[in-house]
Amino acid sequence: MSQLEPNILQLVWFIALWGVCCLGFLQLAGMYPLESRASGISALLVIASTVLWAILLACTFLYAITELRWTSIVIVAGLLFLFIPEPFQAIPEKWRNSSTGVFVTGLVFAVTLILFSVFASNPVTALLKPIA
Repeated sequence: MSQLEPNILQLVWFIALWGVCCLGFLQLAGMYPLESRASGISALLVIASTVLWAILLACTFLYAITELRWTSIVIVAGLLFLFIPEPFQAIPEKWRNSSTGVFVTGLVFAVTLILFSVFASNPVTALLKPIA
C-alpha cells in the first residue's frame, strides 16, 4: 500500500474531510436557491452553514494538495463523491430538510474544522489555530 500512497494517516484524514464535504454539499444543494428551501429554515442558517462548508472545502483541498499524491486525491475523491449519495439517502428526511438538520450540519462543519486544526499537520493548521 505504501507504494500507492505513503501517507496513509493523511489519506484517512482526507477521506474523513472529503466525506463530510460531500455530505454537506448534498444537503446544502437542496437549500438553494434560498426561496425554494423548506419553510421554517432560516436563510441566515443556510448561508452560515454554506460559509463553513466553503472554508472546510478549501482547507480539505489545501490539505490534500500538500500531503497526498494527486493520483490518490483523484481516485479517493472520485470514489467518495460517487458513492456518498447512498449514505445521504439513509439520513431521515426530517434531518435533511429541517432547520435542526441544517444547524447540525453547520455544527459538524465547525467541529470538523476544529478537529482538523488540532490534529492535522500542515500549513492549514497554522491558518486555523487562531480560529479554534
